[in-house]
Amino acid sequence: MARSRALAQAAADGVRKRDYLELVREPNLSVVVFRRLGWTPQQYYKWSDRLLAANFAFVLPTTHEGETVTRFAIVNPRTSVADVELILDTMAG
Repeated sequence: MARSRALAQAAADGVRKRDYLELVREPNLSVVVFRRLGWTPQQYYKWSDRLLAANFAFVLPTTHEGETVTRFAIVNPRTSVADVELILDTMAG
């Protein structure tokens, strides 16, 4: 569990350092909730579908206080900080 928490904190740090992302809440256990600035709900779903179709990542949109955002729920023990960074980078375009 400590590894998941550390990875969630690293993910939150990765969100903070990207000007196109914004942390919605501080990490809670292994969950990190964040938004892609300027995205519509449809863009979140298209992005999520693209990651899944490529067998790259399983990251789903969710809602927070009525707004579509996304979240990491880090449960795979093989997930690395590098994996999280790569996923965050896919939101740049």
